[in-house]
Amino acid sequence: MIPAKYLRSPEPSARRAMPGAASRRLDAVLRGPLRPARVLGVFPAVVYLVHEAGTVVAVCSTDAVRLPNSVVLATPRAAAPFSAVTNAGPAWLGAGRLRMGPLTVTVARWWTPRRPLPAHGTVALRAGLDVLEAAMVPTGLPPAAHADLDGLVRSATRGDLDETAHAASRLVGLGPGLTPSGDDVLAGFLLAHRHLTPPPHPRAGFASALGARVGRLAPGRTTALSAALLDHAARGDGCPQVIGLVDAVGGHASVASRLGELLPVGHTSGADLALGVVAATRAVLGAAAPPPAPCPDPPWRLVRCPARTASDAPLPPRYPHIP
Repeated sequence: MIPAKYLRSPEPSARRAMPGAASRRLDAVLRGPLRPARVLGVFPAVVYLVHEAGTVVAVCSTDAVRLPNSVVLATPRAAAPFSAVTNAGPAWLGAGRLRMGPLTVTVARWWTPRRPLPAHGTVALRAGLDVLEAAMVPTGLPPAAHADLDGLVRSATRGDLDETAHAASRLVGLGPGLTPSGDDVLAGFLLAHRHLTPPPHPRAGFASALGARVGRLAPGRTTALSAALLDHAARGDGCPQVIGLVDAVGGHASVASRLGELLPVGHTSGADLALGVVAATRAVLGAAAPPPAPCPDPPWRLVRCPARTASDAPLPPRYPHIP
């Protein structure tokens, strides 16, 4: 039963209807029954909604960053598609549409978030990591938190899930904003680690297990939007810009070019995501490094010489005429 306050329609002159393209990751919510939702935030290019079951949906203009949980309008930011939407207005989702005050978006088609291509191998990863580390810019992660990130990389390299989750817990919710820097770094790490360790890699499945641990920590420690994006990252989804960077590190494109596309995302989100990709690549390469080869036996047979004792006769002088 939907409360009557959600069913009241605005004045006909204020109504606005638009078609939208919805991510298939939202299939269950948007094809399900119409249910109340809450507006998390209204911005010129995007409105964030949260379904009563906890699913977060981003309704965005055609030129906004396309998150894996987006419904994309065929309208640019300049047209001010969300000018009449307010944080306090009624909202609901389901039955193939989204309602935010006077704005109704009907799902006209569906799209599938793209995932990275398989990496070309260890040599390509090392080369991509070298370029990425040389091109990195300052991030929003506090300097004191870099020790926690280093601990995350070391424990992930060893495959120690408990220690990695402990290090990750220190980053969850760290920083201001809708997506704190600590969360963005973790999202980049989870996404890259998952795609750079396909079976039969020894760390295949590690990112999924870590993402489950992080998912249990996130509620109450970070924003609803950031918790949702961490969950998407653990499942292998992210915005096209970070997907492109993972592709590039794996040898499919120019690292510098893809990093240039990612850095403008958010205030520091692009740089934070890139730092997470760096950390994941380091962990993957460390885990993939073969153990040192044992020293082979020499091709000749070793013969132990008998030890000389004090009772042995001294050697005669080579030149007896020299005193």
